[in-house]
Amino acid sequence: MVSDPASYAGAQIRLVAVDMDGTLLDDQKDFPPGLDELLDQLDERGIVFVPASGRQVWSLIDMFPERPGLTFIGENGAIVMRDGREISSAPLDLATVRESVRLVRQHSLPRPGAGEVLEDAGEGAAEGDLRDNFDGGLVVCGKNCAYVERTDEGFLAAVTPYYVRTQCVDDLMKVIDDIEQGRIDEAIIKLAVYSAGDVTPLADATLGRFARSHQFAISAANWADLQDRGVDKGRALRELQDYLGVTPEQTAVFGDAGNDLSMIAQAEFSFAMENASADVRAAARFLAPSNNEAGVVQVLRALLAE
Repeated sequence: MVSDPASYAGAQIRLVAVDMDGTLLDDQKDFPPGLDELLDQLDERGIVFVPASGRQVWSLIDMFPERPGLTFIGENGAIVMRDGREISSAPLDLATVRESVRLVRQHSLPRPGAGEVLEDAGEGAAEGDLRDNFDGGLVVCGKNCAYVERTDEGFLAAVTPYYVRTQCVDDLMKVIDDIEQGRIDEAIIKLAVYSAGDVTPLADATLGRFARSHQFAISAANWADLQDRGVDKGRALRELQDYLGVTPEQTAVFGDAGNDLSMIAQAEFSFAMENASADVRAAARFLAPSNNEAGVVQVLRALLAE
């Protein structure tokens, strides 16, 4: 892996896709110094800058209030928006959404504020099903907003930084019914399960059961995601490249975690952050300084160098 800026300085880049948490943002979730000036330079050169994240696309848009024309890859690739307009999306089948709601109810402790709906294991639960002791909950991610039925303060504090448009509901099954019957103009594009501890046991017991038929990933220490088969940041980036007429040789990508691997494969100039996981470091061609050292800004400045 190459870390010398001279090896990529002056590359003819037209598209830059950047993961957010652990990549662009530092460990305190702050933007790197110098980002605004850098984005101005990219605009001047006609280079498209694309935040690409597991976060809700509306959360990403909210993070860049002064730049309404930006392009975003949200929900780990399930939706792409440019200048506030949808370019592509990939809805989940509602049967899988229903079963996921049931499974998360079954394997999670009922929480204060969750309502009577969480006292039942849910539709289709076998007689005698018992709850596990996982302190977790499900986020049903629609195009328009995210839906949750667990409403205690601790859970919402974990959810709302990533899902700025969140609606608390009494019963997620009713939301699914309303979508199915056309009473809500909505499509579910991702499911996200949160655990206050290591998410892996809860994820394996719930969303992980669909790993063979759908796209399943542990996206962070406390989060796991489920999407339609083949949906990931890489596919979204490929669709965006086609839409813009940009090649992988004209694309730079930055990432730190496993859900960035597919995106890294779509770019000639692929950068793993110094803090990246071992699989990301192995897959990327270049090494960038860590997220706490404004690594994305440092590398892009070198890329822009004449």
